[in-house]
Amino acid sequence: MKKLLLTICIYSLFFASLNSSAKTKATNEENVSLKALVAEPKKFLNKKIFIEGEFHSFSSLPLDYEKAKRSSEDFIGIILSRPDKKEIPLVELKISVPIKMFKENTITLNSGDKIRLNSKVYAYELGEPWLEAKEIEILEKAAVVDKEES
Repeated sequence: MKKLLLTICIYSLFFASLNSSAKTKATNEENVSLKALVAEPKKFLNKKIFIEGEFHSFSSLPLDYEKAKRSSEDFIGIILSRPDKKEIPLVELKISVPIKMFKENTITLNSGDKIRLNSKVYAYELGEPWLEAKEIEILEKAAVVDKEES
């Protein structure tokens, strides 16, 4: 009886691990720090990743560059803040977001909002990672500063 229970436990663990690794291979998504992504961008080429950071501003930096092929007609660029110095933009990271995402989902981003991006690293150009965001999740809205106070 003990052998039968042990065998069932071993098979259960074995099949659970197979199922778990299949999900990982099927989605091929991983959480990546901004520091790791910028330090080794080529490592993440053609991978789906999740990154978190603070929204800094909108930008045209990742658009209309022939080798990266993201048109300003269909995309808008966003820049995150440096993890170590929030007031400085992390321009080494090029992020394109489909404009329709803002129109359809009524996403409103303000400087300082903490966000999580479900993205794919679609290019490695100029020694930098180029991402297309598939989803944006706002983790925490930035405190709104009253203009009368400043």
